[in-house]
Amino acid sequence: MLAATGNINDDYEVLGVVHAVVTRRQTTGGCGAPGGLPVQEAYEAVTLALHKSALSSGGNGVIHVGYDYRVTTAGFGCNNVEPVFEVYGWGTAIKTIVEPEAVPLPVSVSE
Repeated sequence: MLAATGNINDDYEVLGVVHAVVTRRQTTGGCGAPGGLPVQEAYEAVTLALHKSALSSGGNGVIHVGYDYRVTTAGFGCNNVEPVFEVYGWGTAIKTIVEPEAVPLPVSVSE
């Protein structure tokens, strides 16, 4: 499925705005131990959610995709606080318009 941060050079029909939010917890560490937040996984997950939203609207792509993020804490884990990574994604769901193949006109052969 198509995802672009800008416009595309193909013809398309605009289906509407799509948006998604994904939250990821750290994958290692815990209780004060250093751990990593799965940043790339969060961006991939929110992009997949945008694709699913476009598909449910009958689309086959998302253009003008934008992202924002924040690192915050949530109430779970040791001491009831753990860092989380949130990614917000949005864009415009589209359906590309495929031009029909040009059919050559029949050639008449005169004898």
